[in-house]
Amino acid sequence: MRCDPLHGPGGRPDDKPDGRTAILLPSGFVLDLLAPDATGLPITDIALCLASQPRWGGAARPWYSVAEHCVMVSRLVPPALAYAALLHDAEEFLGDWPSPVKVMLGRAYVKKRVLPVKQALRRRFGFDDDDPAIKHADLVGMATELRDLLPPAWIEWGHLPPPHPERIVPVGPERAYALFLERYEQLRHLALAP
Repeated sequence: MRCDPLHGPGGRPDDKPDGRTAILLPSGFVLDLLAPDATGLPITDIALCLASQPRWGGAARPWYSVAEHCVMVSRLVPPALAYAALLHDAEEFLGDWPSPVKVMLGRAYVKKRVLPVKQALRRRFGFDDDDPAIKHADLVGMATELRDLLPPAWIEWGHLPPPHPERIVPVGPERAYALFLERYEQLRHLALAP
């Protein structure tokens, strides 16, 4: 919800959301994580947060953002799915936990806890990313990142498809922000009707 920073949406100073369960975003938009309503949330907030989030817990070198990953995935799917693929990690404005952390905490538990936020974002921006082609493209992106940005490691990655032939050249947070917004503008006509 967007609100007057001193008086809140209802105009009363005592109507403030709890800072322990509400996220303040760059525009001043406040999202209550216990009852998420993303109505009015600007895409620039999502773009800036994703451009500021490193993939792979920050282990990728050079530095590589979730926004760059999302743009790549949007280019690896059929055109009709590109908008949903661009936004497939939109909830990671909260942070990008590496997959092993999600497994350690319980993947189903993490997904269940984050689902209300994801659903609010799906409603706000009109996308449905629950498509096998998007998941496959996400894994291709992961395999490509492993090849191009991570050090060699003695780890079994057998669940991943082959990487994309094109090499990744990270662009940094500012350019990633701009690229994400440019791609959003190219694709927003594909948004689902409310």
